Amino acid sequence: MNSKKSGDSRQQIIPPTRLNVEAGFVVYTPNGPNQVSVAAGSSDVNPKKEPERSIVILNDGELIAREKDSPEDIVFTMHPGDLVGVAALLEREPFKYEIAATKKSDITLVNEECMESELKRLPLWLLAVIKSLSSKTRRLKQAAQQPRVENSIKSLALFLSKKKSKSSNGPILYNVAELIQEFCWITKLDFTTVQLDFKSLFRRHLIEISKKEGVVVCKIIDAELLRIFVDFQEVSDAGQPFEPYKLTLYQKKMLVLLSAMSEDTLMDSPGWLAFIRKHDTNADVSGWIRLQKLGWFKPAGNQQYSINLGTIKYYLKALRYETNVRGVL
Repeated sequence: MNSKKSGDSRQQIIPPTRLNVEAGFVVYTPNGPNQVSVAAGSSDVNPKKEPERSIVILNDGELIAREKDSPEDIVFTMHPGDLVGVAALLEREPFKYEIAATKKSDITLVNEECMESELKRLPLWLLAVIKSLSSKTRRLKQAAQQPRVENSIKSLALFLSKKKSKSSNGPILYNVAELIQEFCWITKLDFTTVQLDFKSLFRRHLIEISKKEGVVVCKIIDAELLRIFVDFQEVSDAGQPFEPYKLTLYQKKMLVLLSAMSEDTLMDSPGWLAFIRKHDTNADVSGWIRLQKLGWFKPAGNQQYSINLGTIKYYLKALRYETNVRGVL
C-alpha cells in the first residue's frame, strides 16, 4: 500500500500558476515582500526564507524588468511569448530584477515544485542529459564572468605600457574613465578593483593623473618603467627575487662603470676579465660568467663581446626607481 502511494506521489503533477494582473502589478521582486508565491498565490513575507524562484511566461500584455532600487531604470521589456527566469530556476542563479506589468497581462508562473513534478515524468537518461547540459552551461557562464587575470595591478601596468605616451604634439592624455572601461571589458574585472589599481600606480608615480577641462586624464610617464614593474610583479608572483634588487655592491659598481662606456667596445673573455680585475682584484672567471648571465654583455662574433647598454640601462632604471616599483614610498 505504501508502495502504491509512493508511486502515485511520483506521478503527481503540480500545474503552473496562471494569473491575470492589472497594470502596475509586481509579478516578482527578489528578496522582497511583494514576491508572488506561486503555490499559494499570496505574498511571501518571511524575510529569512530563500526567495522562490520561478519562470515567468508572458501570455498576453506587457511586462518590464527594472532595477529594484531604481524603479525608473527599465532593463528590458517582455512581450507575449517571452519568458524569463530559466537560469534562476535551473541553474540556481540569482535573479536581481523586479518584474512588473505595464498593462493588463496574462502570465504563467512555473515554480520549482511544478518543474520538479514535470522532471519526474522524464526517463532517467533524459533527465541525466538535461542535468549534464545544465552543469556545462553553468560552468561556461561562471568562466565568462570570472576575471581573466590573477594579478590585476600587474595586468593594468602591462596594458598601460603598450599605450603610446607621446605624439607629434606632445604627451598623450588618456581619459581615465575610458581606460577603465576598456580594461574591464578585456579582463572582466570590476570597476572598483581597476579604479583602485589606477590609484596604486599613481601613488607609485608610475603614471600621472590629473584633471583637464573637467575630465580626469592619465599620462604614461615611462613605458619601460611600467614594464619593469610588470617584471617585478611577475617574479614576485612566482616567489622569486627580482634580479636588479639582488645585485652585490661590486656588481652595482660594475653596472655604473659599464653604463659610461661605449657599446662599440669589443673584447674577448680574457680581455673583459682583465678589465674587471682592474676594478676588483678579487674578481674571477665565475664573476665574469655571472655578468654574462645577467645580460650585460652580448656576443659580437670572433669570440668577442660588447656591452649590452639596453640591459644595463634597464637595471639602472630598476635600481633608481626601486621604491616606486616596490611600492615603499
